[in-house]
Amino acid sequence: MSERFANKTALITGAGSGIGAATARRLAQEGAKVAVVDIDAAAADVVAQRIKDAGGEAISLVADVTQSSQVEAAFQETLRRFGRLDVMLANAGVTPCLSPVGDCPEESWRHVLDVNLTGVYLCVKEALRPMRRQKSGVILATSSVAAHTPMPAGIEYSVSKIGVVMLIRHVAVVYGGEGIRAIAICPGWVDTPFLEPVWDAVGGWTGRAALRASAPLGRMATPEDVAASIAFLASDEASFVSGIAYTIDGATTAGTMVRQSPIIRGYLSMRAGVRRLIGKSTPRMRP
Repeated sequence: MSERFANKTALITGAGSGIGAATARRLAQEGAKVAVVDIDAAAADVVAQRIKDAGGEAISLVADVTQSSQVEAAFQETLRRFGRLDVMLANAGVTPCLSPVGDCPEESWRHVLDVNLTGVYLCVKEALRPMRRQKSGVILATSSVAAHTPMPAGIEYSVSKIGVVMLIRHVAVVYGGEGIRAIAICPGWVDTPFLEPVWDAVGGWTGRAALRASAPLGRMATPEDVAASIAFLASDEASFVSGIAYTIDGATTAGTMVRQSPIIRGYLSMRAGVRRLIGKSTPRMRP
């Protein structure tokens, strides 16, 4: 594998599992020194040790991203150990209560926004300090396709993720002149433990199969799929990519849900009937 991140340092939050862990391993494989940050100390230790066993360099750090003092301490320790910060992925997040806004408990609203949005804000602030001194760096944050399309449940999650997109765009515009790029990562359905509450809500394996089928590519993403895209975006190969919400969803948001809506299906049925009356064939549209 290439050494795109040789002599570079990356800090990743929520790196004890899922997308964060896969990204930590991927960047380390490509030469980065990685700070594996998670609220779960044991999970962070496992990921960091796996990187070291593979010949990479990593440290594990514990931080609750909602606490500014803990975030600051994690960044300071990373700088003390590695001397610089080139890539930061704010990835820590929590799932919502899976209800519409009228039924969303205030506790869930505050907790999800605190972790998913305020946590990103605190990490961005800390990352900007060394990157502005260096006049270089890449700031990434995990948003979601839920930032683009209203969902029937989990409103606090969608609001937190669109907030991440705007925060990242702000950073890209304001600090681009100082050599800093910023990108929001917007995955679709990714097969990670993070989605266990969703599987429970949509009917276990039956719901899982339905969600898998919703992507035109016919599957959910793996954490490694997302990590590969992040590695590209964080590398110098993407040196002119900044200020965007980068979607990784197997074309799910490209029109599948619209195609399956009752209104569109009704229109297509009516159109097919008209074409039959005038003697023209109509291609069959699959679900």
